[in-house]
Amino acid sequence: MTTQTPYGPEPRQPDVVYPTAPPWAPQQQQPPPAGAPWAGGAPIRHGQLMVPYPELMHGAGRPKPPSWIPVAVITFLTMPFGAISAARRAGRARREGNARYPYWLAFGLTFGLSSFLALVTGALAVPFYLEFREGIAAGLLQSNLVHDGKVKTTGGATVTRATCTPTAARGATGLRAYTCGLTLSDGRTATLRVVADRDGHWTTAKTK
Repeated sequence: MTTQTPYGPEPRQPDVVYPTAPPWAPQQQQPPPAGAPWAGGAPIRHGQLMVPYPELMHGAGRPKPPSWIPVAVITFLTMPFGAISAARRAGRARREGNARYPYWLAFGLTFGLSSFLALVTGALAVPFYLEFREGIAAGLLQSNLVHDGKVKTTGGATVTRATCTPTAARGATGLRAYTCGLTLSDGRTATLRVVADRDGHWTTAKTK
């Protein structure tokens, strides 16, 4: 009586044992099996990162953060309303795992620069505007002295030219004192003290 073994005529092959080493452990180079495409070269090593430093993989899956340039532009044009753009972009960057400080930094620096430029512009532009406005008022006064016919002279001479110089600051009522040199049609000259508003409407100044 014979007993049949569960195996064939060939001996039983050992079970396949999978490696239990962690992926960061040094990889052992095994010779390639016969007939593999890379059999003629060095064995391919698997299980390692394809970057020089592992820290470079921290932000590999993050989307590109939004630009901070619109925050600077909006802040420069609208001053405090740039905070709205900074808050929205910083919130979006936080949700995507990116830093929030570039947007608030852009807002703060641009706001400070805009405020400084506004102060400098105001300090320079306001006096220039006031001087320009007073020049227009003096020109209107001189034109009225020549053309309104209110200046009365002996002999019926008329005013052909007037040059007015302010002698005091403009008061709260909007009036300002001027001393005007007049050239008459008969060749004579005269001096007239007047008080006028910004539209050139004048009256003779009272003398003490």
